[in-house]
Amino acid sequence: MKQSWRRIAPAAVGIALACTVFAASLTAMANGAETRLDRIGEASIGDALPPGWRVRPVRGHKAPTTLVVKDDKYGQALRFEARGQAAFFGNELRDALNVSNGRLRWSWRVDRPLTNAVLQDAARDDSPARLMVIFGRQGLLSRPRIIFYTWGSVEARGTSFASRASDRMAVIVLRNRDDAAGTWVTEERDLRADYRAAFNTDLQELGGIGFMSDTENVQSHGVALLGPVHWIPGGK
Repeated sequence: MKQSWRRIAPAAVGIALACTVFAASLTAMANGAETRLDRIGEASIGDALPPGWRVRPVRGHKAPTTLVVKDDKYGQALRFEARGQAAFFGNELRDALNVSNGRLRWSWRVDRPLTNAVLQDAARDDSPARLMVIFGRQGLLSRPRIIFYTWGSVEARGTSFASRASDRMAVIVLRNRDDAAGTWVTEERDLRADYRAAFNTDLQELGGIGFMSDTENVQSHGVALLGPVHWIPGGK
């Protein structure tokens, strides 16, 4: 991601997200049950995106190709393929979710990592896979806070830093080029702890999730897949 991010206000990401969530998810949220957030299972194989997902390309660049594909492990997965491209993809929750007590769990896979990217170098700030967690409500006058859980390259796992684009965006590196390509990995994060560390303030409600794939700086070819994304209330 290059400094053109500064021309893309965080609110623009929120505007691009969908305004629907299926009724079963709302019931699960109300009951404090485990909630699936990605909606990939509602799509058909061959769809470009799951229901409710929207895309916003980074200015001046085409959006990566997306496709709901069959997967032996999860049944279905959302595949992102970027060739010198960059975009935000996301699904906004109709009702914000209280995430003060629990964990976010998701599975992802990188089939083509970017070995020449460097996240804190403006000229090489790319990644094939970033799970976006969007806090607060979206809309024209909103500036949501966002954590990007990122598949890095040279960075050590656990590296975290503020985005150059906005003080309301934070990056946390969970994987890097040493992780095996083509292998599913499941992550589990304490959003409350990560939010406090990133923004030094109390946690806001979860407003949506998304994904970013960007290879426009290094002009490389990246492929990643997103599997199930769940909110698990009440701790592990």
